[in-house]
Amino acid sequence: MTTKRRVHAYCWRSGRIEIGDRVPEGANHIASGQEDMVRQQIQGTARLAYDNKTFLVPGVPEASTEDEAITALCRYVQWLGQRNQPGFRAIGA
Repeated sequence: MTTKRRVHAYCWRSGRIEIGDRVPEGANHIASGQEDMVRQQIQGTARLAYDNKTFLVPGVPEASTEDEAITALCRYVQWLGQRNQPGFRAIGA
């Protein structure tokens, strides 16, 4: 079943990715689209944390500087942009 509810994927400086109806202040917007498609793309591309529940932007948790974290986030968003399709769109891609 396809869900048409529009959601946004976003991450925090820690690299933790969350999905919700809006992007909270201080979070970095990653992608938007239909909930099932956003979840599918994030689950298929993000790194799974040690707790086997939390999805992370690859390279962001390991970044030792803000510049490294931003570079890793930009690479991830560009990678997600290659998967743009009706119902899913990476931000800025």
